[in-house]
Amino acid sequence: MARVADRTERFVFASPTWNRMHAYGDCLAPLLTSQWKQLAELHAMMKEQVEQTEREMSCFLVQTPYVLLLSVTGINVVSAGELAGEAGPIEHYASAGAINGRGGLHPSRYQSDEVDRSDSVAKSCNRRLRAACILVAKNLIKCHPYYRGLAALWKTQKVVTVDQQCRIANRANRMIFQIVSGRQVWRGKNIDREYLLLKLREFHRTHHTPLEQTVRDMNEAFAWLPKTSYASEAKPLAELAKKKSGATTAIGELLLPLLIRLGVGEANRLEYQTSEARSPH
Repeated sequence: MARVADRTERFVFASPTWNRMHAYGDCLAPLLTSQWKQLAELHAMMKEQVEQTEREMSCFLVQTPYVLLLSVTGINVVSAGELAGEAGPIEHYASAGAINGRGGLHPSRYQSDEVDRSDSVAKSCNRRLRAACILVAKNLIKCHPYYRGLAALWKTQKVVTVDQQCRIANRANRMIFQIVSGRQVWRGKNIDREYLLLKLREFHRTHHTPLEQTVRDMNEAFAWLPKTSYASEAKPLAELAKKKSGATTAIGELLLPLLIRLGVGEANRLEYQTSEARSPH
């Protein structure tokens, strides 16, 4: 009983101090608040810089045939732009093997005394090109069903991650060479075929790009499309132009010239409806 009374007495004497301390709050609160506000501003500034850089990368990409790679699931504006900048004109390569050789995307065996490593990669190469190819490979492993399945199979076979990425990049460059040099879009099934212009439009939407620059980039990208892909590329754009909300109506009006160039049958009707809506009654 004496111990219980002693504890109760200590709690009673300690309670006012504890209450006063928490009533005034932590004395470091103003300092911590100021710090996280500064970090939040720094994060917002860096995010804006990254978005601006990626928008500039998009302007560069649409002027090259590498923009056709956007028709492949898993290849986005950033990875395609990185590859275009590091690889250069596709005419400089005789085959996909030349890209793989320059990027060092082949195994290299290392032997020294009792050490025997066959899972390493080439040391003598253009490392920036290899980094761009590996970036494409990582995106394909994450998003493309075929390459994701290959990576899962190799993982069960205890193939190291670096070797998996090099194998995927080596195979992907064959596809990339055919698309870019042949000026064609990816001819895969619906599961891994994406609409190039719609994908580019979505990139600019998430990056808050001005509408004028968005349509300008899409018109630049249109110049690289083969005529056989006009009908398939026009369908999602026509649906986007039909939307009735204020923002999408403005986008639809800006996309009308592109729709007409694509040969969409509904483009002229949409243009007539837009002119009727603008005219005073």
